Amino acid sequence: MDSYLGLSVGLLLGLTVLDGAAKDQTAEHELIQDNHFRCGFILWQPLPGQHVRYGELKGFDSSAKPVWGLAQWNSKFPLAANNLTSTADHFLLYSNSAKSVRIGQAGTSEADISLSINASLEYGARARKSGDPWVHLLVEQEFDAPAPLAKLRDARLHLEARLLHARSRHQNDYLPTIHAAQFQLFFTVQNRNRQSPGYGDLLWFGVPIYDNRQRLPNENKSKDFGGTGKFIFTPAAKTFTSESAHDGNWLAIDKDLRPLMAEALKTAWARGFLADSKLLDDYYISGMNLGWELPGTFDVEMQIRNLSLKLAEK
Repeated sequence: MDSYLGLSVGLLLGLTVLDGAAKDQTAEHELIQDNHFRCGFILWQPLPGQHVRYGELKGFDSSAKPVWGLAQWNSKFPLAANNLTSTADHFLLYSNSAKSVRIGQAGTSEADISLSINASLEYGARARKSGDPWVHLLVEQEFDAPAPLAKLRDARLHLEARLLHARSRHQNDYLPTIHAAQFQLFFTVQNRNRQSPGYGDLLWFGVPIYDNRQRLPNENKSKDFGGTGKFIFTPAAKTFTSESAHDGNWLAIDKDLRPLMAEALKTAWARGFLADSKLLDDYYISGMNLGWELPGTFDVEMQIRNLSLKLAEK
């Protein structure tokens, strides 16, 4: 997690009364733009900690402006716009020898996106050592209209994931304490109150999808030592699903994140993070990233479809 995500502007949702005697029900609103990845990607230079644009990968709607960025932090082999290697009515494939991004039409077997890295090429014969940077392949988005947690009744995440392959390429040099293949979804929960002394501060809220070391990844509630120094709150995978990506089948996650994000804030405050504001009203869901982090030498590919975060106000 090498970047900060998030911009300002409040999100307004309308109430819909379904019947006179029943409680008010709120219309749902999709927070994630282009959640089927039709509009392509902004390409960011692989130097972590900053966003330097160097091109675009076009999607099916080639005239649209991309809302997603493609982060390839620490990669020696970043994708380029001319790496479009295969096209069909139902998919576009951008690839080089070290990685690929496949964009599939919704409702087809290729839907919606597959992310692949060959860390064996990125690292070569020498496994990464403790303290060395590691390779990422992430799709990321800042939300144009961040969602205020205090006003939300729920924030329902849905996604479906399928591990296509994960092959260890270690040669008698694997140490599970420093080598891993992880596929995760992270949201930023950020102080967006410009009058607050803690404006801009954030935590990372994680949804674990795959870890080569555990069928159902354990929780992680700790400081991020990967570059940001912010608090990470990742519940155990069993919070979201009883299915394991290790089996290679489609797994589905459908979960209201709102209470978990409120718990994340309380835990962060108790541990000394986000100390400049402990007001729930100051915090918003401000952005996300999704994809691979590879501290280990693994060749991997994951497919994601039907990504959604639907919000409803109280």
